[in-house]
Amino acid sequence: MMRAPGSSDLLYQQNHHGVWRSVDGGRNWDDITVGLPSTFGFPIRVHPRDPDTIWTLPLNGDSQGRYPPDAAAAVWRSRDGGKSWKGMREGLPQQSCYFTVLRQAMAGDARDPAGVYFGTNSGSLFASTNEGDSWQEIARHLPTILSVEVVDRQYSRVGRG
Repeated sequence: MMRAPGSSDLLYQQNHHGVWRSVDGGRNWDDITVGLPSTFGFPIRVHPRDPDTIWTLPLNGDSQGRYPPDAAAAVWRSRDGGKSWKGMREGLPQQSCYFTVLRQAMAGDARDPAGVYFGTNSGSLFASTNEGDSWQEIARHLPTILSVEVVDRQYSRVGRG
């Protein structure tokens, strides 16, 4: 679950039953899964400045195996708060892709354009430095990646005289 930037009570989450949006701090939830290839998955990321831009990585459910639908990886991006979705595939494996991305294994930075990163259970780490338009594998052959965090030195120095 992630809170959107700004002063609103806007929250997003992906779980085993879809992607959801709450405008009232979690008291009520709206299903925004329509347009995604499956209802199952784990990670979600919200843009650091735009509350309507989100990224998620749907997977097949338990009965089919927890890997990307059609064994072709895509991070799905919405620019309108989940009303529509687009699969961002450039640079991601499109054949025989059987990895899982766990709930804490997607992160982002605060750069402009925003960067998005995810790790897989097969030990690969992928990065996009252009808000998901394209991806590259920046590490492989690691142990299962359970969590990804981003430390951005460029932005951590802002305001420190």
